[in-house]
This record gives sequence, C-alpha cells and structure tokens, in this order.
Amino acid sequence: MWLQRQCRRSVTLGLLIAFFVPAAYAEKLASIIIDDLGNNLEFGNMAIALPGPVTLAFLPHTVFAADLADRAHGAGKEVMLHLPLQSVRHHSYTPGTLKLHMTHQEFVSQLKADINSIPHVRGLNNHMGSLLTQHPGHMNWLMSALAEAGDLYFIDSRTTKKSVASRFAQMHRVPHLDRDIFLDPDERPETIRREFSRFIARINRNGFAIAIAHPYPQTIQFIEQHLDTLEGQGIKLVPVSELIARKHKRGVISNVASTGAAGTGL
Repeated sequence: MWLQRQCRRSVTLGLLIAFFVPAAYAEKLASIIIDDLGNNLEFGNMAIALPGPVTLAFLPHTVFAADLADRAHGAGKEVMLHLPLQSVRHHSYTPGTLKLHMTHQEFVSQLKADINSIPHVRGLNNHMGSLLTQHPGHMNWLMSALAEAGDLYFIDSRTTKKSVASRFAQMHRVPHLDRDIFLDPDERPETIRREFSRFIARINRNGFAIAIAHPYPQTIQFIEQHLDTLEGQGIKLVPVSELIARKHKRGVISNVASTGAAGTGL
C-alpha cells in the first residue's frame, strides 16, 4: 500500500513538472532589428558591419538612408522601412510621418512615398506611433495598403500597450509579429546587458523573440561582442522575414505579450 501511494505521488509530481516546465524547442530563433538608421553615416556603416543576419530599419527621406540601404542589401542584410507614425507626446518634425489628421488619400500617398524612398524594403516597423497605433481606422488603412502591396510584413514596435496594429494586420492577413524586447531603452551598459539577458530568456521560454535596438556605439559594440552568446545557447539569428515565415508556418500569428520597456509616449 505504501509503495502504491509513493508511485501515485511520483506520477503526480511528474505530471506537475511536465506541465510547469517549458517545452524544449527543437529550434530556437532570434531576430534583432537596428532602428533609426539614415541620419548618421558613421552609425549606419557600423550597423551594416555587424556580423550575422541583423535586420536594419531605415527612416524615410533621411540624408543617407537610400545609400545605406543599398550598402546593407549588398552586405546581405535585410532592409526594413522604419515608418514614422504620430506619437502622443513627441512632436518634433520627422519626414514622412503619418498623422491623425490626414485623409485616407493623403495617408496612403505618404505611405507609398515612404516605402519608395528606401530601396530593397522587405517589411516595416513603426517609429514612435503611440498615438496612431491606437486608432483602428488608421491601422485599418495601413494594413489594407500593405495587404494590397502583397509582399511586405509588419512588426509592431509596441510603443504603447494600447496598440491595435497587430489585430488589423491579422484581419488583413499581413505577415506580422510584435517586438518583444527593447535592448537599449537607455544607453547604460548595465541596461543593455540586462535586456539582452531578458531577450535570451524570452527565446528559451517561447522558442523565438524579436529585439529592437538603436545605433548607439555602445549598443553596436555590445551586439558585436555578444552575438556568439546566442549560438552558445542554441539560438539561431535570422532575418525578420525568415522568423515570420517560420512562425506563421507553425501557426503563430502574433506575439502580443511583449516585455521590456514599452516606450510609452513615443
């Protein structure tokens, strides 16, 4: 009788462990996006020189964006448009910004101009946008236009927890995912190190994650020095388009529970 009770307890404990311990993933994937490129030639070239398939996002109509995007493509890097969307608090002028007061025609015309300003674009993510990504009408316009284009993906940078962008991307069947981690919400080395650890933990927990970083010299240096950490953890760095394709194939449509700094007000 005692032996039977012990066996039942062991089976119960085993089931509890199986339930609470995350499954081991046969393949763990990561994508890193470097944002805000195009205004600074030196920082842009530093990002392009990073080893591995880091994805680079360029602001439209900036001085060096088109030339840097050409160089990035030639270096085997995936190119994105870092699409400026109106924010709650930041009102400094950013060329190509999509705004709340625009008519549908103005909105779509500006969007097309922004896309056409960057060569080799495979997808988009939002620059700022804490105001516009909350608005169903404007996100419907955006995703409808991307669906019509037919070959572009969308990454929600998640600058507000109230974003509805992914909902409308899914509605229009636009390939999409959400940002999981901001690697450098500030430029302190300890912050970058902490957020990189959270990035790895997220991948180990879910099997994949997307991190966004900025072309600060200390961030670029940290990424260059620590990309082999991903490999050591059995994590494969891939371009964003490849990550989306693989996750959609597995039935993952949107990863909405992003972590790290939300970038509120951006």
